[in-house]
Amino acid sequence: MARKRSQGGPIETRLIGLFASLFFSVPTAAFIWLGVNKQLAYSGGFLSSNYLFTCIIVFAVTALILPQLFPSILGSIWRGILKVERWWGW
Repeated sequence: MARKRSQGGPIETRLIGLFASLFFSVPTAAFIWLGVNKQLAYSGGFLSSNYLFTCIIVFAVTALILPQLFPSILGSIWRGILKVERWWGW
């Protein structure tokens, strides 16, 4: 039995998945960066925007390497953000 091939190869599907995941991972990285900077502002600290770009790149690489697992990883991060939000009393 011949295996059916989709129109795009594995690279194309991974790139499409990467661009789709950036729709969710960029705001997630921004919320993490802003939340950490908000807490650091009380003590006079600040994270530069390089940390934001690093976080976005880490999310993009994770989405490219683990496309099936990335949504659950992102969901775990959001649950963690909500727990920290409740703990800090936002």
